[in-house]
Amino acid sequence: MHKEELVLLHLTLFHMKRFFEEAGIANGHFKTYEELGVQPVHIHKSKAEHKKAILTLCKGLADIFKERPPEEVLKNQKVKELLELIALQG
Repeated sequence: MHKEELVLLHLTLFHMKRFFEEAGIANGHFKTYEELGVQPVHIHKSKAEHKKAILTLCKGLADIFKERPPEEVLKNQKVKELLELIALQG
């Protein structure tokens, strides 16, 4: 993968992280990511650093779904609103 593609993937996962935090679903799941100090806007960071950040974000997201069944996540009001918005645009 090219660095630009990694940064775009990093940005997408970062937005997912933010969404789950704002929805009140994430509870410390991204602490390791925050400790890395690598964000999508840090384009000067190496590919390896962005890859590590991506994997760390994926682990945080996976941990959310380990703790909460998808049905529970779908009951969250913010998640419902987002899915309705996506359905309207489709």
